[in-house]
Amino acid sequence: MPDPNRLSASDPQQIGAYRLVGVLGEGGQGTVYLGQTSSGRRVAVKVLHTRMAAEASVRERFEREAALARRVAVFCTAQVLEAGVSDGRPYLVSEYVPGPSLQQLVAGEGPRTGSGLERLAVATATALAAIHRVGIVHRDFKPANVIMGPEGPVVIDFGIARILEAGVTSSALVGSPGYMAPEQLADQPAGPAADMFAWASTMVYAATGHAAFAGHHPAAVMNAVMSGEPDLNGVPRGLWSLLSACLAKDPGARPTADQVLATLTGHGALPGSYGGNGSQGNHAAPGPYSGMAAAPNTSSRDRAPVNRNPYAPARIDPDDVTRYGVAGDQGSQVSAPSDPSRAGVHPFPQQSDQIMESDANPNNGGSPSPERHSPSASNIGQGNRVATAPSEWSAGALALPTASIRRRTPILVAATAAAVTIGVIAGVVLYSITSPTDTSSSPTEAAAASTAPPVAPPDPAPASTELTGPVLPTDVALPDKPVTGHIDSVTAVAVAQLEGRPVIVSGSSDLTVRMWDLSTGKQISEPLTGHSKSISAVAVAQLNGRPIIISGSWDNTIRMWDPTTGKQIGESLTGHTGWVYSMAVTQLDSRPIIVSAGSDNTMRVWDITTGKQIGDPYTINGYGNTALVAVAQIDGRPVAVSGGGDTVQVWDLATGRQIGQAFENPRRAKSLAVAQLDGRPVIISGEEKFVRVWDLTSGTQIGQPFTGHTFDVIGVARTQIDGRPVIVSASWDRTVRVWDPVTGEQVGKSFAHPHEVNSMVVARLGDRPIVVSGGYDKAIRVWDLTSLTKGG
Repeated sequence: MPDPNRLSASDPQQIGAYRLVGVLGEGGQGTVYLGQTSSGRRVAVKVLHTRMAAEASVRERFEREAALARRVAVFCTAQVLEAGVSDGRPYLVSEYVPGPSLQQLVAGEGPRTGSGLERLAVATATALAAIHRVGIVHRDFKPANVIMGPEGPVVIDFGIARILEAGVTSSALVGSPGYMAPEQLADQPAGPAADMFAWASTMVYAATGHAAFAGHHPAAVMNAVMSGEPDLNGVPRGLWSLLSACLAKDPGARPTADQVLATLTGHGALPGSYGGNGSQGNHAAPGPYSGMAAAPNTSSRDRAPVNRNPYAPARIDPDDVTRYGVAGDQGSQVSAPSDPSRAGVHPFPQQSDQIMESDANPNNGGSPSPERHSPSASNIGQGNRVATAPSEWSAGALALPTASIRRRTPILVAATAAAVTIGVIAGVVLYSITSPTDTSSSPTEAAAASTAPPVAPPDPAPASTELTGPVLPTDVALPDKPVTGHIDSVTAVAVAQLEGRPVIVSGSSDLTVRMWDLSTGKQISEPLTGHSKSISAVAVAQLNGRPIIISGSWDNTIRMWDPTTGKQIGESLTGHTGWVYSMAVTQLDSRPIIVSAGSDNTMRVWDITTGKQIGDPYTINGYGNTALVAVAQIDGRPVAVSGGGDTVQVWDLATGRQIGQAFENPRRAKSLAVAQLDGRPVIISGEEKFVRVWDLTSGTQIGQPFTGHTFDVIGVARTQIDGRPVIVSASWDRTVRVWDPVTGEQVGKSFAHPHEVNSMVVARLGDRPIVVSGGYDKAIRVWDLTSLTKGG
């Protein structure tokens, strides 16, 4: 970072516990100060503009992004130390790294060459890999955000752009156009692939001193990004193919940070087509580097294979530099050429031994060594969901026939919910696979057995019928327009029948839980208030013969409400030391219980009747923990499925033991559901762009992933149309989609939201399936699944 300037009379003298001693820089986001702790340690204090804290959702997104940033492994990144709000202005405190930015260094001393360029490429790719592992997308990676510190390059400001996007108007451009991916310029969701585009653009600048996409006006630069080819003149020949792949117009064709790192360090291959953020997973397969780079100072236009750019708009008006939407398909994409005769050629043929002393681990596909990461690193942002397991007590609240439960029928999806944060929100849906029965284990025994070794999986019996979702009266009409009333993002939805009336229950970043008449869209009674942060999950259950509403929140608590009086029932359920991300409701030993998962990497079980925690918390494994939970009854045994980043675990709630071994989900689940397909229990996971189905007993994947979404899948559920099972998914790509689980093909058209979908649940009007979804536009939408999938 540059040397500080003196504070002016208008600058604060103190932010939080930090004394400010100078100004390091300022811009559209806010001001960066040099601060000191009481012990004299120097820190960088970034103070954002007051407008960034105007809405509750922006403030909470700031807090969540900062919490995620603190989980990033500190190698090659500036460690985030603290975040807060002072006098209405959000601030972020990070490690102070002395030194110029990469942009300043290249402008003052010229391009980086030789081992200096090698170290820069490896260090920054390592930093992005670490950032992506916890679910953060940088969104503003550029030379100005790489500090050339005394111990090597350090990446700063990761995650800040995501916060800013929530606090600007739709016409504002967040980021630097020359380093923004086409999907960002087209106002589409930006995932890790956008960072790899920015990384490659930054490497071009570092190696040459000129931009990969040049123009004399911002609109001209955006035109070049959307429809032009990168200028790689002067880039070392060993980097041409790798950078070309990262600069693909289609984000699905770009390699991941792990693949780039593996290629740079000689432990991975450069495939002809990466699909790095698509079908080929997160890690590069070991193998020689096979990309053939074009010779230096050769025009990139001479390397002609080109593909269409899915985000290319019509030509941009040079006088219009505002953000724009997709307006056409006129661009082209440079494909990475390859030459088998160059197999084994490293991207840096003259690489020194020094570069191999990075944190890359040759036994891990070139990705940073696991022991360098905090075991608590989380992929949260992927969010929160709720589900309810049917039983005789819940059937009354939801007007479900108990006979259906006795027939081992998958009956109910009570709710799903999501948080407005990065990378990973997640939903859980519950299906009863067999009827609940009494267990021989007591809660005391379950607590004592919580650390016992895994036991053999149960032998689930098939269901004879497959009804899904709360069953509502067939004569219920659907609202003909979005349900509105929340003043911030809708982050959780549930559907139930309360006292004979079909209702929607919703939670929001406006800190309220609300009830709506499903047929009219009108709000019922006053909002339920008491939580101090966003609602992450909602559910409907029954207590002593009366329906109750349950809500989980980013304030670390769970609350129960009387929907008739609007009053809280008892004390808040406390115990989680981090945000409550997801909840599920089921039955244990004939008692109604809540199963919750939080950012403290624990799953907890609560007795609804007493409001007390049952036994010790369960530990959810897997770094990048998304804290997901789903529940079911399998062969009379209450079972919970937890998602912890790249692992999924199945638990017997009666004994507290893990069933079988945890199985890996390398794409990191953002949402979970437990269901039954073809007579066997399955886990449905929503991931980055994909939906997958897993055999619950063996943990093996069934078939191929369902592809079509372009961003994180934050909600999944199973229902049926005309007696045929279908899977429903909701995504931050602003769509809800329906899939045939046999073929993996999409059924009908997508249901479009104007903004990101945050939560989704399915229900039934007799035999007619519906979908209820909540979004970032503060609205709830109700969809007739049958008519929409048939084009009606």
